[in-house]
Amino acid sequence: METSALLRKFPDQKAATIRQDFTNFYKTALTYLEKWYDFTDDNYQKHVSSLALRNRFKFSHLSDAVEILQVGGKLDMDELYEEYCATLPRQQEIVEIRVPVLEKWSLLLKGTKTPNLTAVASFLFSIPVTNASVERVFSLMGAA
Repeated sequence: METSALLRKFPDQKAATIRQDFTNFYKTALTYLEKWYDFTDDNYQKHVSSLALRNRFKFSHLSDAVEILQVGGKLDMDELYEEYCATLPRQQEIVEIRVPVLEKWSLLLKGTKTPNLTAVASFLFSIPVTNASVERVFSLMGAA
């Protein structure tokens, strides 16, 4: 609304030019994001996002994550289901706590015998969020 109000202060031709510049910027930014980020339903991040403990998650979310991360061969899925059921009573209180997701998982798994669920969480948290540290190393090596 504020942008529209500001654009009305410009002459029509200038406002049209500014709108076109914004549109071009938006399209360029979107093209860049689509080049570097997978927005399809096959994106692994979409399948594991439910495990961020912002809300309660279902076993289907967990099994989707196991499948997309390709760790199912290392887990007993029947035991994983039982471990999931064991954590159900604590899920709601954990999602309501305002702490980082790693602490939430730590609290959720604390005091439980959940080797399969722990393995999924450990694998999930071993995936780097960004490659900034690797890029930094390459930059430092290039400078050296």
